[in-house]
Amino acid sequence: MNSVSSNHWSRRKMLLAGCAALGGRRGVLAADDLPHVRILFLGNSYTAQNRLPAAVGEIILSSKLLAPHIGSYLQGGHKLEQHATDKDALNLLKQGADGQPWDVVVVQEQSVLSAMAAVNPEARKLMSGGLSKLVAAARAVNPKVLIVDFQIWARHESLWQKQNKEALLTGRDPGQAHARIRQANVNAVNDALKQHPNAGILVSPVGDFWKLALEAYPALPLHSEDGTHPDKLGTLLAGLVIAGTIGGREVIENSTWLGDCPFSQVAKVKKVLLDHPQVFKEAGK
Repeated sequence: MNSVSSNHWSRRKMLLAGCAALGGRRGVLAADDLPHVRILFLGNSYTAQNRLPAAVGEIILSSKLLAPHIGSYLQGGHKLEQHATDKDALNLLKQGADGQPWDVVVVQEQSVLSAMAAVNPEARKLMSGGLSKLVAAARAVNPKVLIVDFQIWARHESLWQKQNKEALLTGRDPGQAHARIRQANVNAVNDALKQHPNAGILVSPVGDFWKLALEAYPALPLHSEDGTHPDKLGTLLAGLVIAGTIGGREVIENSTWLGDCPFSQVAKVKKVLLDHPQVFKEAGK
């Protein structure tokens, strides 16, 4: 396969504020002719649940617009700061894939910290510091790397009814928790850009679309039974948003991968994403 370097595929922005992975080439191509994109995931159980990195790869591949190479380093409960000082994570970051550096690094902060960082200065310093260190490490290998900040979702409302301690740490209710998560990610990216003004960093607004999807279709099974992690459809939603952040609207439109989810549910999720392009455009603002 002939690979296409990141400075080729990431030239232009797509409609949904993603990094264009088509390099100006359109239409359905044979697999061997597709631009390659190398994506590394650094996260914890939110990313590991239902094998989200593999789901993103399947979504992108099914669009027939890109040939993805997927890598991941996922540790339960890990914060970005821990990834930034983890030798195994940093070694994988340096290794790249297919003999080339990673084009995209998707990073996910620990769930409680993701909300507390919006209101607690020490938590903000920890989240921003971890992201900034990972940006520096990734850019040392590939200055043109795209860093995708995976914005997570608020826990299920039932956890507040049960007075769950972790849920209460994120806010007084799901609405406040979501607002805090969103603001914490905006702050972390802005803080990282102050340290690295030429870096390519995008917020992938998974949590924003999670909220919209539940408002439109309250019965969708996005949360798993624990009310915290994603069910299979929640993972697919996250995968579509992340794939759209990386490759643009056309990846979402052309994706045919369903995982183990009913077609009707996937169609509803995709409709929410495609009907609200402004969410991608406003991510990180």
